[in-house]
Amino acid sequence: MLATLVLASALALPAAQAAVPPDAELAAASAAIAAAERLKPVGGPAQYLERARTHLGQAQQLAAKRKFHDALTLAQAAQAEASLAQARARQMQAQQDVDEKTARNADLRRQLLVLPEGGQ
Repeated sequence: MLATLVLASALALPAAQAAVPPDAELAAASAAIAAAERLKPVGGPAQYLERARTHLGQAQQLAAKRKFHDALTLAQAAQAEASLAQARARQMQAQQDVDEKTARNADLRRQLLVLPEGGQ
C-alpha cells in the first residue's frame, strides 16, 4: 500500500510541475538574451544567440498552447544558449584585446631596436 502511494506521488509530481507555466524561466531566458544582445556578438556567439531566440520563441508558443513541460525545457535551453553566447562573446573580446596588446608590444620592441645608442 505504501509503495503504491509513493509510486503515485512520484508519478503525480512531474504532472503537477508540468501544469505550471514556466513564466520565471521564460523571463530568465529573455533577460539572458537581452544581456547577450548588448554584447553585439558576431560569428559563433551570434549563432548561439540566434538559437536562443529561436528556442525562446518556440517555448513561448508551447506555453501559449499550455504545453508547459516542453516550454520549460526550451526556455531552459534558450537561457543556456544565451549564456553561452555571452561567454563566447566576452572570450572573443578578451582575445581581441590580448592580440591588440601583443601587436602593440611587438611594435614597441621594434622601435626600441631601431633607436640609436643612448636612446635618443
